[in-house]
Amino acid sequence: MFSEKGRDEFYHEKKQILRKMYWEGNDGSDVYRPNGFSEYPCEIYNVFLNLIDHDGNVIDLGCGNGLMLCHLVTRSNYKLTPYGVDFIEESIEQAKKVILPKYAENFTVANIVDIDLGFNFFDFIFFDPYDVHPDDLRSMINKLLKACKPGGKIVFYTYPDVLVGLSLKRRSRLEWVGDLLPPEIARKLKRIDHEEVSVGVYET
Repeated sequence: MFSEKGRDEFYHEKKQILRKMYWEGNDGSDVYRPNGFSEYPCEIYNVFLNLIDHDGNVIDLGCGNGLMLCHLVTRSNYKLTPYGVDFIEESIEQAKKVILPKYAENFTVANIVDIDLGFNFFDFIFFDPYDVHPDDLRSMINKLLKACKPGGKIVFYTYPDVLVGLSLKRRSRLEWVGDLLPPEIARKLKRIDHEEVSVGVYET
């Protein structure tokens, strides 16, 4: 287990911490903070951009204000339709009004574990397993597998500070995002190592 907290406590605490981190003192003029950055993370977003290899629907689960989706939509050579889910209302409001207003109807305020992703609808799914309680991880992965079209990609990712923090809690080293996932999923991933983000790509 990566968390000893109950599910409700885990999500409530996470939401409160992130809202304070991203929005306390932010009048909306800072569009980087709602994604956890102090400046535009172009290098990280380009890692994701390089994974896009055809047209299609792309969803970011835990999308913040949709900045990464905007990067993909505006810089890809392929035609992408973006969708985003986040449980912080202010972030989704900024996505709808500022970042990607053309696609405002595609952004939803919700806990990602509660949302219906449908069947074979998305070509590219971006998901950080650290965003969900460990008890929800397997059911969430099953949901992603059902929602991703054949020939699509599920991009599992997380950040080095997450891996370091969890390694200290577990007293065992976590080297990449695959260490957060069930072994039967992790061994099917294409591993991409980057100093600022750990990525594992599951091709359906």
